[in-house]
Amino acid sequence: MMRIRSATLLLGFLALTACGSSSTASKTVVCDQQYWNGSVSVCLPKGWKVLSREQLTVLGVPEETVAAFQFETPQAGQLDTVTVTREPLSQEMTTSDYSQSNILAVSALPDYKLLDKIVVTIDSQESAIHVFSARPSSEQPIRRYYQLSATVARTGYTFTGSFPLSIQDSEAAEVLFILKNASFTDPATKEAE
Repeated sequence: MMRIRSATLLLGFLALTACGSSSTASKTVVCDQQYWNGSVSVCLPKGWKVLSREQLTVLGVPEETVAAFQFETPQAGQLDTVTVTREPLSQEMTTSDYSQSNILAVSALPDYKLLDKIVVTIDSQESAIHVFSARPSSEQPIRRYYQLSATVARTGYTFTGSFPLSIQDSEAAEVLFILKNASFTDPATKEAE
């Protein structure tokens, strides 16, 4: 029940801050900025920025949110947003089991519909990018979500992107790029190998 409530709160926040970007052209997505906070690493395409903890606090984002990334160009006063939440686990879980557990948790949201499930590997562990639509609350519109979950020891991490129900291919490519490049290893260590 706690996981459903946390998912609902976070999806509600994302619905308030996320919307489509103005990019219409299809393009190859490349890494413009490598992000590493000591526990989470992602590669951000051009036009994405990192939100500080202070910005997250002002926005009322829950403390379990350890990172957030936004597209810099607003549309209708809102921005594409990807957040990363951290959850302590009572016991170790495999990334695959944790991913399945989170998929099951969000499937209880109102108007939930599975749109796609893409199998990916994060630090040699299998997971899935879960693409779904749902209504974060009864008074909000149905939105499209991209979600990826993984574990490190007894900690679960969930990356969530929120968008309007219909998004452009270029927007989908950027959020998929961010999620597919998620890691829990220092990128400097990877480059040295």
